[in-house]
Amino acid sequence: MARIYQISGKKGLTWYLDYNVDGRRLRKRVGRSKRLADLALADVQVKLERKELGFQAKDKGLADFIEEYLAYSKSNKARQSYERDTYIIKNFTDFIKADKLSGITPAKLEAYKVHRRENGAKLTTVNRELNTIKAMLNKAVAWGSLAQSPAKSVQKFREPRRQVRYLSKDEVRTILKAADDRLRPIIEVLLHTGFRRDELVHLAWADIDFKNRALSVQAKDDWHPKDYEARHIPLTPRLKEVLEELPRKDGGFVFTNGSGGMLNGIVLARTFRVLLRSCGVKGASIHTLRHTFASHLVMSGADLYTVQKLLGHSSIKTTEIYAHLAPDYLRSAIERLKY
Repeated sequence: MARIYQISGKKGLTWYLDYNVDGRRLRKRVGRSKRLADLALADVQVKLERKELGFQAKDKGLADFIEEYLAYSKSNKARQSYERDTYIIKNFTDFIKADKLSGITPAKLEAYKVHRRENGAKLTTVNRELNTIKAMLNKAVAWGSLAQSPAKSVQKFREPRRQVRYLSKDEVRTILKAADDRLRPIIEVLLHTGFRRDELVHLAWADIDFKNRALSVQAKDDWHPKDYEARHIPLTPRLKEVLEELPRKDGGFVFTNGSGGMLNGIVLARTFRVLLRSCGVKGASIHTLRHTFASHLVMSGADLYTVQKLLGHSSIKTTEIYAHLAPDYLRSAIERLKY
């Protein structure tokens, strides 16, 4: 809140500006002109609204801040997110070569974008890196180490929207026929649940309720789903059959590696790529099975809201990438309207 007021002195009336910033009260002499005082008041009110006023924090060493931020990342994010933060931030700081946090400028951020593109990074890759850097700098503002993020004016690259790649029913049959006995049930579970790779790796027998024909995606002691939200997926008859045929270990994971330990998601993805190549299936990965689950649901008439809940998307906008597969969903919805 800001205001102007007058004080009478030996030389007449003088206008003053009174406002608060970061809990501190500031009073400044403006002069004898009421019009000038009104302009000064308007200027301060705009800057207060935009949070452009504040006391300059002591310039923090970049290495010290990054150490604090990565400690925060390790405590508050999934292991893979923390590792990604570490990798991206190291590459970024190696490029800008700044000693102080204030050494990160919009110009250097733009130069980093150019540098990454010139070195062959895809638009989506650079944008994800910018998301990480922006999150770090926003945290610097929240912690009082910066008055404003230098990344605020830095725009991400505009990405062309592409249709998602999903497997046709013929491709699904080809892959399942070619898969060995160990990989086939994994593929079937992914096709019937739309799991992310990490969700499959952490699927435990305790997550499966055969009686009520449902399985749960929920946090474990050292892991949590991407959006932290638990969700429940009905068991299809085929999925129930596949799971019931697997050897069961109480309290353990449904799928394990050759020695009985936790399945390695990276090794699984690599093994699946080898299978795809042997089948002549191109442009696909293990994540394509998630797209296949969602795409065939939509083509079968499922509404986007239902698909969103099954996939665990926090925003319906993410699920809308499948909307083109159901061109009549708007028409079918509006035709239900009766007065």
